[in-house]
Amino acid sequence: MGLLEETPVFGGCDDVQSAAVGANAVREGEAHIYLGTSAWVCVSTAKNLKHKNGAAVIQSADPNMAHVVGITEAAGSCIQWIADQFYSHEQNDPNISNIFELMDEDVKNIPPGSDYLVCTPWMLGERCPVSTTTTRATLFNISLEHTREHMMRAVYEGVSYNLCWIIENLKRDYGFDVSTLKLIGGGSLDDQWMQILSDVTQKPVITVSQPQMAGAVGGAICAAIGLGIYEDFSCVNDLIKIDKRFEPNPNHAEIYRTLLSSYKSIYYSLKKPYANLNSARF
Repeated sequence: MGLLEETPVFGGCDDVQSAAVGANAVREGEAHIYLGTSAWVCVSTAKNLKHKNGAAVIQSADPNMAHVVGITEAAGSCIQWIADQFYSHEQNDPNISNIFELMDEDVKNIPPGSDYLVCTPWMLGERCPVSTTTTRATLFNISLEHTREHMMRAVYEGVSYNLCWIIENLKRDYGFDVSTLKLIGGGSLDDQWMQILSDVTQKPVITVSQPQMAGAVGGAICAAIGLGIYEDFSCVNDLIKIDKRFEPNPNHAEIYRTLLSSYKSIYYSLKKPYANLNSARF
């Protein structure tokens, strides 16, 4: 490889592990969410646990810890789909420099719950909170009152319902009672989405600075610990800076509780029809 003799080389880690370090979520019970093209919810633990209901248990970058992670296949890719299919005219407008900022403004004008329009964002099937190769995305309960902006907010909310369902499963299956969600990835730059996620989960959401670089920062910290620059992973407290904090709005809790229940019912009600339609395809 052309490396000089005595160049330090350390065993690295995968994306989830380095992201946990870069999110400052490495201690017992701390959770982070990566929100990019796909998404995951990850909780750090020293407990010896096993895979359950689509959630995987993997080694942490810290040899004394592990991660329980639930990965959802489609997150930011659903937002990109909305942008491409419903905002193509705006994307071609030279006066609009950032289509996602425009979409954020449009989301503000739609009430929480999108007037009872529900999106299940399973564009590619799903791994967690449910494991299925045949289920696909659904826009449920469309009526004449709904606009493209309703559909867009419903997609933001649908991904948030999915993440909330994973969090509920992690509590039920492993006893993790997550108090705060630390967000990384490009999706965490979207303030409206972060507020929606906080309202759906009814948990505070924290974003870190330079969230798209969290994985790279985590990998660099692993190397720094290997070199002896830092003693252990407690160094993340000083190295990872908080950017923004979003508090849940209790006035939105009831509508999201109702729609999350409907969201789960949609999966169970349509599981068999989707299997009948798609089992030969996927």
